[in-house]
Amino acid sequence: QGLATEAARGIVRYGFEQLQLPRLICLIDPDNRASRSVAEKIGMTLEKELAGIDGDGIPTLIYAKHKQGGVSHKPD
Repeated sequence: QGLATEAARGIVRYGFEQLQLPRLICLIDPDNRASRSVAEKIGMTLEKELAGIDGDGIPTLIYAKHKQGGVSHKPD
């Protein structure tokens, strides 16, 4: 297990347990295979592919993880 995966798991625990967030997201460059792999290893799923954020035109993937017991849905 790599350091990035271990750190990401800690962030997920903190977000769900301490901050009580219902959902966490990662914004990932589609060419960054390592980040995509970490997101998948910690249970995140690809929810959406964007052509850009705020009109910047840079392709972005949105990976998300919902708190267990929460309502899971795919955003529009």
